[in-house]
Amino acid sequence: MHIPLEQRITAVVFSLTLLLATVQLIRKRRLREEYALVWLAASLAILLFSLFGGLVNLLAASFAVSYAPTLVLVVGLLFALSVLLSQSVTISGQADRLRDLAQAVALLEWRLRQVEQARQATQEPPLPVTPSESGNGHLAESQPHLLATPTARPAHRPGKVVVVGLDGATFDLITPWAAEGRLPTLARLMRQGAHGPLRSTIPPMTAPAWTSFATGANPGRHRLYDWIAREPDSYRFSPVTALDGTAPTLYTLLSQAGRRVCSLNVPMTYPPTPVNGVMVSGMPAPSLNSAITYPAGLLDEIRQVVGDYILYPDPGQAYSDAGIDAFLERLYHCTDLRLRAFDYLRQRESWDFAMIVLNGTDTICHALWKFMDSSHPLHDPGRRARYGSAIADYYQYIDGRLAEVVAGLDGDTTLIVMSDHGFGPFHKFIHVNNWLIQQGFMRLRPGPSSYIKGAAFHRGFTPMNVYNLLMRLGLGALKREVVRGQGQGLLKALFLSFADVDWSRTTAYSLGNVGQIYLNVAGREPHGCVQPGAEYGERREEIIARLLALRDPETGETVIEAAYHREEVYCGDQVGHAPDILFLPRRLEYFGFGEYEFGSHRIIEAMKRGISGTHRMNGIFLAYGPAARPGVEVSSAQIVDLAPTILHLMGEPIPATMDGRVLEEIMSDAFQPGQPPDHHQPWQAPTAQDGQGLTDEEKELLTGRLRDLGYVG
Repeated sequence: MHIPLEQRITAVVFSLTLLLATVQLIRKRRLREEYALVWLAASLAILLFSLFGGLVNLLAASFAVSYAPTLVLVVGLLFALSVLLSQSVTISGQADRLRDLAQAVALLEWRLRQVEQARQATQEPPLPVTPSESGNGHLAESQPHLLATPTARPAHRPGKVVVVGLDGATFDLITPWAAEGRLPTLARLMRQGAHGPLRSTIPPMTAPAWTSFATGANPGRHRLYDWIAREPDSYRFSPVTALDGTAPTLYTLLSQAGRRVCSLNVPMTYPPTPVNGVMVSGMPAPSLNSAITYPAGLLDEIRQVVGDYILYPDPGQAYSDAGIDAFLERLYHCTDLRLRAFDYLRQRESWDFAMIVLNGTDTICHALWKFMDSSHPLHDPGRRARYGSAIADYYQYIDGRLAEVVAGLDGDTTLIVMSDHGFGPFHKFIHVNNWLIQQGFMRLRPGPSSYIKGAAFHRGFTPMNVYNLLMRLGLGALKREVVRGQGQGLLKALFLSFADVDWSRTTAYSLGNVGQIYLNVAGREPHGCVQPGAEYGERREEIIARLLALRDPETGETVIEAAYHREEVYCGDQVGHAPDILFLPRRLEYFGFGEYEFGSHRIIEAMKRGISGTHRMNGIFLAYGPAARPGVEVSSAQIVDLAPTILHLMGEPIPATMDGRVLEEIMSDAFQPGQPPDHHQPWQAPTAQDGQGLTDEEKELLTGRLRDLGYVG
């Protein structure tokens, strides 16, 4: 069928306009993130049909239409209408209700565990309860008895603590900038207080590190090893939340002791659990449309007083060069709002423990390290003049705002400034599952689907290459869909995934960031083929030996600095959930890719765009106030030491669940602890209270609703 030139031009212009409109909607966040990848793919397909007449004729013939461009226009209009419908209040509201309902079930299951612990501790049956009528996910507000009954609080209780978390902050940047006079507040805290590096968890990732801070326990006790975890009896993985943790947190312990808690944006506090005070969840809270505060109405109150609240300063904008300025503007605005909210909550509450975490120090280093570091492979000398000081400028801004916090301290308060890990340059990814396939430790299953996806994979049809294309279009923000588990179904349908692995012939697989390998153990994994005992030990040693021999084909250097058995790193009753092998890549300039099973068809791949900085093992620790000894340099502090140290500063007992030690070397001579720093205090599980339990009918009701909506099986 001959298509006149003017008709083809009309179709192409229309289709290109549709594609550009879709791109702009995504960049401006007008499209719901759950649909963004689908709409982008659909609009690209329509453009292809418009460009290639043969495809148009084929499609037109299939539908028996005589005017092929008309078909393109009709499909485009239907697509545009679908986009509008997808943004309707009805669909968006249902998605938000589903999310909140899922959170409600998770909270209810958490409550059941607490009730069971209390019943076992007291050997008394739980008291009868009144079923909650709340079905909207805001259960935290209506369940104040979830906590143990606080002890009576005297009119004045000494030992208050303020914690300012600077996510990813590092002395590698702070020390020289402080010496130059750019960070006068941090320089003063280092000079007049105690300070030193703070060793993070292995791996140095946000989820395990912040949980270890809050619990004083290693991941072998609290069970959170990364952002994701394998689902029981499957090879699927899903994001973890605070409810997956198994060790008591500072917020719970202090609340049970009758101390007033004020927590803002601390990672791994989602969903918010009831505290004796207030809590605004940090990562991985999905959106402001979810229940992210305790009590539930607190977010509206903050917005009314502060004016707004931004959940994340999304670095996705900065991963596309055209979005750097918008990212920086949003970053500063988000930081300002967060600090103003913190000021308001501290004025609102008669607090004993107040904590805020500022993510910007992490986010800006991920995105903009390459502009500051002239030795970075992605460094652009032409853009250094504009963005080379962006990280230092932001640190300087934080330093100025930190001065406001210091000025408001009284003579009974200790200030702790800390980070969950450090930061440094990032150069290359290690795609561990590709290496396992190369070494014969992983096999793909036979079948046409796996064969086609495998063939496309080896020819470069991979998420990383598609992501690079998205970034060229200015759509770097879509990366979060992969990182946080959104849109995984679409990826698995298009790209090679664990669904294409022949597990009956697979010895090992990698799940998680930095460097984590699990053996496919019989009796533990659904189709495990490695027998526990001698074979397990032999296979693990074989994999470690080959790992340590892995070399970068470009430089010839070995890329693995150290490899560990899990029992060398972790201890506790949750070690069974840990990776069997952990490794730290050389200088951590290499990084095990953990965002998708098969992100690239290469084993070692230089980063072309996107992040240019990533985590290091040593974060920061500073303590300032009457309880801190001036000028002390701490040399062996670990992140698990902070929770017991904070409890000791506040005169509270330290439970036996904590692995960390009290940093007694930072205590001033004038400090008088409320009790000795021992670890012999058993943790008192919350006692059953009227209204705390959950009836079988109540649980079945909520589970049934989720099942009807297709949210659970």
